[in-house]
Amino acid sequence: MRWLKTLLWMVLVLFVIDFAIQNREEVSLRYSVQAYRFFEIAGIPLFLVILCSVFLGVLIGGIGDLYSRFQLKRRLRENQKSLEKLEKELQSLRGPGTERP
Repeated sequence: MRWLKTLLWMVLVLFVIDFAIQNREEVSLRYSVQAYRFFEIAGIPLFLVILCSVFLGVLIGGIGDLYSRFQLKRRLRENQKSLEKLEKELQSLRGPGTERP
């Protein structure tokens, strides 16, 4: 299984290298709203723009996933505390002499 993972990583790296070689044309990036020009960057290789965009997308998606995981963990802890509280209440209502089924 480890060799398969290594093989997949090697194929991915070769794909990225080939992609970079084929997309070396320089492009300019600019952002402006009507008459206001906020920034302009000239002479960036196209592959760099695309790879940075993909990286930012993965990063933003990862942060969103982490946020939802932390929310789920917090909710799980709250539910576990509530369950323990309800089990104690149930045990107190059953009385001291009764056993748990």
